Amino acid sequence: MLAKVITFSLQKGGVGKTTTCGLTAYLLGQRGYKVLAIDMDSQGNLTQLVSGYDDLEVFYHETIKEAMENGNVDPYIKVATDNIDYVPADDYLVLIADYKGPKSKIQLLKEAIGNVKDQYDYILIDTPPNLSIQTVNALMASDYVVMMFETAKFSYNALPRFMETIEGAKENGNDTLQIAGILATLSDARRIDNKELLQLVREEYKDLIFDTVISRRAAIGRLPVYGIINNPEIRAATEQHRNFIEELLSRVN
Repeated sequence: MLAKVITFSLQKGGVGKTTTCGLTAYLLGQRGYKVLAIDMDSQGNLTQLVSGYDDLEVFYHETIKEAMENGNVDPYIKVATDNIDYVPADDYLVLIADYKGPKSKIQLLKEAIGNVKDQYDYILIDTPPNLSIQTVNALMASDYVVMMFETAKFSYNALPRFMETIEGAKENGNDTLQIAGILATLSDARRIDNKELLQLVREEYKDLIFDTVISRRAAIGRLPVYGIINNPEIRAATEQHRNFIEELLSRVN
């Protein structure tokens, strides 16, 4: 059976894409699923979160950029745990926009992961906070996309525009791409605007939005410090995401 490919995305920064992608990989791995986490953001934060390395220099010429250029991700896969592998990114990933080779620029990631999909249950993709060629590649390679919604006005404004991007991916060749759902993150129940925006999204997008709401928590905020592997606070950091995993699995299986 081939892996289900899930992208976490929105063309807006600070909405919890990297954290959610990393914790989803961790929790699926804990359940015994074989997971490949792919970092498509040149900032490399997912790489840092999963690998434990702060210095991305250790991955020089061994990243998703080279995998896309060579059409094969396999030589660039790193091992995090028994069940979690990852493909790193670094600053040079932005140069993939200058690709001039014979292959379709928007299909590079899809081709690169094609020969490893039978080795994993899930392939999870983190994306940059913009509609770059990296994000387009992620959507073209995916079966599902989780739209990340920080309960704030700018994030709310980004939702319909991102849905148009998803439709563009479907029209340009990935006609089976589906929205797994909209995940509300970084919510503060004490703030009236957060509650009102969450209610507004529930009314407008109905069944698309997950029941789970990820609130601001100190343990989640400290993930960049401790990482995911061997994090002493990992249980507290993943408490809310466990409910999200249940919902996600019910939607993509």
